[in-house]
Amino acid sequence: MERRALIAGLICLAILLLYQELIIKRFYPPPSEPTGTAEERTLQPPAAPPPAAPATTEAESPTAAAPPPIAGKDVVIDTDLYHAVFTTAGARLKSFQLKRFRTTVDPNSPPLDLMSQAVESDRPLGIELRGRSRGGEGKDVVIVNDGTVPYRVDREALALRGDDSGTVTFAGDLRGGGRLTKVIRATGDSYLFDMSVHAEGVPGELTEVSVGWNKELEDPRAHGGEILFNADVMLQNGKLHRELFTALKEPLLFEGNIAWTAYEGRYFLAAMVPAGDGVNDLRVWLKRREAMLENKLYMPPNQFDFTLGAFVGPKDIDVLGRAGHSLGKAVDLGFWAPIAQPLFQALQFLYRFTGNYGVSIILLTVAIKILFIPLTQRSLKSMREMQKLQPQMQQIRERYKDKPDEMNKEIMELYRRHKVNPLGGCLPMVLQIPVFIGLYNALSNAVELRHAPFIGWINDLSAPDRLGTMQLPFVERPGFPVLTLLMGGTMFLQQWMSPSQADPTQQRVMLIMPLMFTVMFINFPSGLTLYWLVNNILTIAQQYWINRSRD
Repeated sequence: MERRALIAGLICLAILLLYQELIIKRFYPPPSEPTGTAEERTLQPPAAPPPAAPATTEAESPTAAAPPPIAGKDVVIDTDLYHAVFTTAGARLKSFQLKRFRTTVDPNSPPLDLMSQAVESDRPLGIELRGRSRGGEGKDVVIVNDGTVPYRVDREALALRGDDSGTVTFAGDLRGGGRLTKVIRATGDSYLFDMSVHAEGVPGELTEVSVGWNKELEDPRAHGGEILFNADVMLQNGKLHRELFTALKEPLLFEGNIAWTAYEGRYFLAAMVPAGDGVNDLRVWLKRREAMLENKLYMPPNQFDFTLGAFVGPKDIDVLGRAGHSLGKAVDLGFWAPIAQPLFQALQFLYRFTGNYGVSIILLTVAIKILFIPLTQRSLKSMREMQKLQPQMQQIRERYKDKPDEMNKEIMELYRRHKVNPLGGCLPMVLQIPVFIGLYNALSNAVELRHAPFIGWINDLSAPDRLGTMQLPFVERPGFPVLTLLMGGTMFLQQWMSPSQADPTQQRVMLIMPLMFTVMFINFPSGLTLYWLVNNILTIAQQYWINRSRD
């Protein structure tokens, strides 16, 4: 009974690890806890509070209705990587199309636009000046927002190639006095551009400047059903904080050394990056109001001249690494990063020769299988030895069926005499779990697999495989999960070909596992299912060769 319990415990542990890593963390990631007390996060700081002040004397409160839009001219910055459109209405980002990514899996679909937004005054990179009124008791908050400022611009188009760089300068006059200048500096081969802000002649009661990156909640029907952004994320004091949009019920305030703050999705990132590696006096204000998300980065008091970086692009580890500012930490591979990162680097290396990520996954699976040959051989040998002992074990069970303690003692003595490890057949599978989870994390976060075709109906290795349009129960997307069913069938065949175990209970548990894995894999990326299918086929071939050579 102890051996049965131990084996069952190992199997349950393996299933629990898979469920936690692959289901819970994927579909229900817990919101990270920001630093500071709950009161500090939800209340305004005493010096210059974020939005939700008791009253305003100028412009609109951030929680009020948006100001009426003004007419603005488009200003285009075109590089090797993106086609960005700014508007002179507020000098804000209107559109940001990535040239190397498409909206849907159709190669003829338009370039992916990460910044499409309906309301002019809510577009990203807006400037807001805040402070206390000097009259009365000084309790009223004065807010000046540049959303309705008609900026002047020194050029309406800028084309950059390679490492060429250039600037576009916006200049506008604020209501109530003061002038704002925004200088956008871009480079032809980088997704990171800079925005230098200079405010002069600002009324004395305005003591703080913030840069806002507002974003509308996405329509799931857009972008072929893909949600581009689903969380706020920031790097504070070297630690990554993530807040799902769905979990953002109350406004949150972060203070301290903030390297960057961003919106993120599975494959893309839109980040504001303060100059340098972080400023201790920065604050980030997160808020959701109906269908609009607010992400405001507050500069230190009375700092009206600063430079802010902006990264809008893919969560590619190499691209983020070249951009600097620790943006690479946005690709969170979790606890299994030491395994996931080398596996993905190996996948990229193979892709240079194959030109097809599906073929690269197959070759990587073969390489991993070769590395595990000694463990697999030992496992099959242990299972055959257990099979030889099955008649003797059955006799012991019948002889001591009413004396479980003595039965377990005799069985363990039988193992000792024949030098058989009862866990030898399970250990290789348990040892492969970290590799499986590491590869899952690598494939799940690899923007390279987005819309990457393999063969036939598998035209997107980052999505579940589907053939046809039939809507099946318990299946997210319509279609028949051919690859997943093949994986389940090969797993069942693998279990059937394995040497019979001495314990009938263990045999039944092992035969249930193919069904469990099939259900679990139905909505997994087809790239991961392909890996597991090929792994099963190679194991079946190895078992067939070993059984034949033994005969």
